[in-house]
Amino acid sequence: MIFRSNFIKKITSYFFVLDQKMLYIIVEPDRYPANVSNLRIVKNIIFFLKNLKIKNFFKELIFLLFYNVIKILELIYIPIIIIFYFSKYRFVQINFTQVGIINEHLNFMLKKNALNDYKSIVLIPKHSNFSFLKEIFSELIIIDNIILNLILSPLKHNKFISCRTDKIDNRLDKNFEIILKTEHTKIENQFREKFKSNNLFKLKNSYEDEEKNKLNLQFKNLNLHKLIIFHHRKKFYKTTSALRGSNIDTYYDGLNYLLEKNYHIVRLMDNNSEKIHFEKKNYFELNINENKNKKSQYYLIKNCKGFLGTSSGPVSIATLFDRPVLETNVFAGRVNVFNDRGSYILKKISQNGNILSFKKLFEINFYKGIFLSRRKMEENGFNVINNSSEEILKAVINFEKIINDQEFYPNQAQLNFKKSIPNYMELKFTKANIDKEFIDLNKMLFEDLIKYE
Repeated sequence: MIFRSNFIKKITSYFFVLDQKMLYIIVEPDRYPANVSNLRIVKNIIFFLKNLKIKNFFKELIFLLFYNVIKILELIYIPIIIIFYFSKYRFVQINFTQVGIINEHLNFMLKKNALNDYKSIVLIPKHSNFSFLKEIFSELIIIDNIILNLILSPLKHNKFISCRTDKIDNRLDKNFEIILKTEHTKIENQFREKFKSNNLFKLKNSYEDEEKNKLNLQFKNLNLHKLIIFHHRKKFYKTTSALRGSNIDTYYDGLNYLLEKNYHIVRLMDNNSEKIHFEKKNYFELNINENKNKKSQYYLIKNCKGFLGTSSGPVSIATLFDRPVLETNVFAGRVNVFNDRGSYILKKISQNGNILSFKKLFEINFYKGIFLSRRKMEENGFNVINNSSEEILKAVINFEKIINDQEFYPNQAQLNFKKSIPNYMELKFTKANIDKEFIDLNKMLFEDLIKYE
């Protein structure tokens, strides 16, 4: 019986691995994200076979079979699809593998469905790392039963009754251009206009009470009213590229400034995080590799004064709860904050050793899609330069003023930069602004875009 049970668990686990591959495909050899299709899967199969990557070849072969089984099941489910089509309910095709993407999908897919007056059904299998979300949110319909997740899987992949990832995520076409260029800001701005007081992500009272008691024991004298959450993404995190990573040492001065101002800082870490030390008693650390702490980060971020960090998983929680965010080392053409309490600083981009101005980056359409293809980045000699300690410190000083000043407004240089941003970039339409000191420190990057007085 034990053997049989373990076998069933392995089969169901592998099903959900394939199920998640339905969300998008990385197209070889250029390695860019695109919508899944038989043609693209077959192209990948041929690529892996030609390059004698036999393991990948068989994986894609199995995925091809799985993809078509799901498509056949969608045909069989047509009567059920029709019922849902005329109902007030829609599914969401979320990625439940990592903290960043699951919150991003929940945020924008649920809001997109709500804008069309639909209630969302969320499928998260019980054995996944984020099935605990059912215990956190009071307003969400989350189904975690394994059998129901298996049975309902074809429905969440159906374009007529589900908000799918191809309506939310960045995808590139054959010209390496983003297909949905400003979808996130469009959804966010429309949702704010239609639902001024709507709270999709209300926490359960039982969860809040549990977290209060737990944190009182874990962090004595933690002041939520002065709480800043900090999270840093290191280079090559989980074998990914260094494009979104940064150097922990460059944050020391900014964090120390906040500690001196008597803010309480909780740094979210994992088992492999690089250490940073402060003698002050108002600095705390939380290892979010531990399951109990995965849950706690939602409560902490929901109640924090502000969030300081990089473009990585935990910042998506700050977006979910609409918290003030200072996002540093931004590499892409968008940020994870949409309110006017948001601020950001950008990485510099070099080509063959020469740092490019933002005007040049706009002219060559770097942010239109090239940045999403690692192969194209390498072929064209592009590289990223992380923010310096000075850039981060000055941005932190300004951010501290922003979150405390109800009358804070961007200056003319910040407004001029936003006007100069191409219409295909999310940065143009978010209410957040680039840090004003970052502009002053890097005037050469903004030449011909901003007129200095």
